[in-house]
Amino acid sequence: MGVTELLARLGFSAVSARTLAMSLEKRAAAVPAPWMLLPMPDTGVERTNLPGRSGAVPVKRFLPRAPKPGATPILFLHGGGWVAGGVDSLDYLCTHLCDRLGTTVTAVGYRLAPEHPFPAGLEDCEDALAATLAQHPQVDVVGDSAGGNLTAALALRMQGRGGIRKQVIIYPFLDLTMSSPSIDPPRQGMSRRDAEHIVAAYRGAASVEDPFVSPLHAPDLRGLPPAVIVTADCDPLRDDGIRYAERLREAGVPVRFENYLGMPHAFLSLASLCPAAPVCIGMIVEELQA
Repeated sequence: MGVTELLARLGFSAVSARTLAMSLEKRAAAVPAPWMLLPMPDTGVERTNLPGRSGAVPVKRFLPRAPKPGATPILFLHGGGWVAGGVDSLDYLCTHLCDRLGTTVTAVGYRLAPEHPFPAGLEDCEDALAATLAQHPQVDVVGDSAGGNLTAALALRMQGRGGIRKQVIIYPFLDLTMSSPSIDPPRQGMSRRDAEHIVAAYRGAASVEDPFVSPLHAPDLRGLPPAVIVTADCDPLRDDGIRYAERLREAGVPVRFENYLGMPHAFLSLASLCPAAPVCIGMIVEELQA
C-alpha cells in the first residue's frame, strides 16, 4: 500500500472545504502531529514582528547554532491553502535548513483568507521580504504548497529588481484555473471541489488568471531568479510544478526540477512516513549552497 492510500484510509486529507468552517485561530494553529515527523536539529528561536503596510507581520526566526559567514538568509512561506497554517507550520524543514546552511530562516505569518483575501497574504510576504532586504543584500525564498504559489508570485513582484537570489517552490498550486490534468483522479488528495472552495476563498475579487494569483498565467518569466521546483508524483498539483519548470526553462531561467515518485502532497510534513522527505531536504540544501 502506498503512502497516499494509507493516508486516505487513516482519514488524513489536504486542506478542504471543511477547513473553512473552522475558526481563524484554529486554522492558523494547524501543525503536523509530532508522530508524522522525524527528529529536528536544535536551533535558536525568536518570535517577533516585521513592519507591514497593513500592520505588524508576525514572524518566527530560526537561528543557527553555528552561523556560516556570508550565508544567505531564508524567508519561508508556509502552506495551508492560504486559509490555514502559520509560523509553526513546517518547523521540520525550517530547522534543517537553518542548521545545515548555518543561516537564519524567517517563517512569515501572513494573513489568511477568507478573512483576508488576495492580495493581503502576498503583501505581507512582500513586506517581510522588504524588511529582510533592508538588512541583507539578497534573500532565498522557500515555500510549500500555497507558500509555493506565494514564492512564485513574490518572485514575479520582484521581477527585474533583484533581491531574491533563489526561489524554492515545493509542490505548488500555480494555476488556480485548475487546468492541469493531474488535478483529477487517479491522484488522491485535494479534490477539484475542495480546490474550488479554497480558490474562491483566497482570490476574493481578483481574476483567477491574475499572474500574482496564478503565476502560470504570467506572460513573461524572463529575468526571474533561479528556481528549485519540487513535485510529488501522487499529488493532484503535480502538473502545476512540471508546467512551471518548463516555462521557466523556456524563459532562460535556470531550474532544478525533482519529482518524487510515490509521494503525496505535503510529504515534507509526513517525514516519518515518507523516506523522500530527508532526501528532498538534502537536495534543497545542496542547491542553496551552490
